[in-house]
Amino acid sequence: MRYLVLSLVLFASLLSFEPSQAQGHPSCAGISRETPMTPECAALIAARPTPNVNRVPVDLGVVSDDRFLMFTRNDVPLYDAPGGQQIDTLVTGYTYVTPVRISNGWAQLATGTWFSLEDARLVSPSTASGVLINGPLDMPFAWVLWEHDATSTPAGLPDRESGRYHRYQVVNIYATVNINGWDWHLIGPNHWTNQKNLSIVYPPAPASFDGRWVGVNLYEQNLVAYENNVPVMAALVSSGLKNGRWDTPTGAFQVGVRLEADRMSGAERQPDYYSLDQVPYAQYFNGLISLHGTYWHDSFGYPQSHGCVNLSVSDAKWLFEYLAEGSVVYVYDS
Repeated sequence: MRYLVLSLVLFASLLSFEPSQAQGHPSCAGISRETPMTPECAALIAARPTPNVNRVPVDLGVVSDDRFLMFTRNDVPLYDAPGGQQIDTLVTGYTYVTPVRISNGWAQLATGTWFSLEDARLVSPSTASGVLINGPLDMPFAWVLWEHDATSTPAGLPDRESGRYHRYQVVNIYATVNINGWDWHLIGPNHWTNQKNLSIVYPPAPASFDGRWVGVNLYEQNLVAYENNVPVMAALVSSGLKNGRWDTPTGAFQVGVRLEADRMSGAERQPDYYSLDQVPYAQYFNGLISLHGTYWHDSFGYPQSHGCVNLSVSDAKWLFEYLAEGSVVYVYDS
């Protein structure tokens, strides 16, 4: 069995914990739609223009020397040698492989068969990485999920003069105003943006556990690593597609099997069949559900997986070194 469920005592203590979410900094408490800026808030933004974090070093670790190929057709001819006789056909689905050899436009699989590189393309892992948190958080911070222009007022019209923000940029949440059910966040000097543009990390821990553990926020599509209840690292994730079939299960679990690299596959004989070589830094916590590195997409911040918690390779490596067998993985939907 690849997971251990927490004891009933631990689960009972979890139920008694009531998380809350701060929506900004106390210095900006006077902000509203009618008063979109105050002198106190402007002074805070000038003094602290960015979150007190450092980027997790980019480190591809165990897959740094690997070459990943994605097949570009569903039925790939396999040969006994480069340019040789066809001996089989590979039905690929969503398949990525790490060839053992590449020679003159051909690649060899671990099975010994060859295929033409005309039927595949090279894939490079994302260089995205999360952040290391330097000290206590007194306001939320967030990643920008896509490039966009801010607005000068809550629910205003986007314009370049209000600030251009870029994917994976990290910003403070100084204040929040709710208009017609939508949160509008102050992220810079008279720079406002809608909640849908951000993945937010809130200061309070969502639960209470001893030692090193992680909280996975399915709504915000991010993960925070804690030492007791002190946040030390945060990263964007891609959890399971919310389609009733691949949803990432919520609850409190413990890390079981940990593998530096693993082959993953599933949904055989189905349209969404997948096969992935060399999945790095897998930490299983609920059956076949794991935290793991991801080299095949750069869509962090959005649900994308078949149930696992996808991380950049750099973030997965950091967590692999931080956690251990038995560490708590708490998955929740805020």
